[in-house]
Amino acid sequence: MNNCLRFCLLFTFCLFSFISSLSQKKIEEQNTIFWTANSRLTFEDFMGKVNFSDTVETKNSIHKLGTITKSIDVQFVTDRGITTFKVYAGMKKDLSWIKYKNDSITLNHEQGHFDICEIYARKLRQAILKAKSISDAKALYDSISGEEELEQDKYDNENTTKAGGITALWKDSLITRLSNLNVYKNPVIKLPFEK
Repeated sequence: MNNCLRFCLLFTFCLFSFISSLSQKKIEEQNTIFWTANSRLTFEDFMGKVNFSDTVETKNSIHKLGTITKSIDVQFVTDRGITTFKVYAGMKKDLSWIKYKNDSITLNHEQGHFDICEIYARKLRQAILKAKSISDAKALYDSISGEEELEQDKYDNENTTKAGGITALWKDSLITRLSNLNVYKNPVIKLPFEK
């Protein structure tokens, strides 16, 4: 095989790999919703397959009529002694589902879960500002993610009634807490350390 043909094959392979990775990244971006103050979840955001064996309805509860797959998503890159963190509350559309597409009670309940995720993303942004290193930031992430999961469980235990999917007490609390952490709403944090 001559050098020109090898170069053409290598170039074609590299170009294909680059296009494939861009395509995969675009699919992942289309599948993820990031929390914003200006938009609420809609039924169209829940594109996952309903797990009918996991749904339970009783006279007074709405347990597992839907699920949201959400997480605090942290990305970071270090360049010339500055580490830039991007911290988002994200939801995976293809893993989130609502059993009945006209069930605003469950939609309100799942929005509460997403709001809690954003509260903890803001707490993480606040905490990262005090970090001394990337390993400190990772430890903070582990700790705050654990706290978030505990609150998500508490939220589920206290908000399974059919009275709107979320109690007035919880709804007011989430609004207040988001407002109190509003100074940490920007997902981008830059810190002067490399490791």
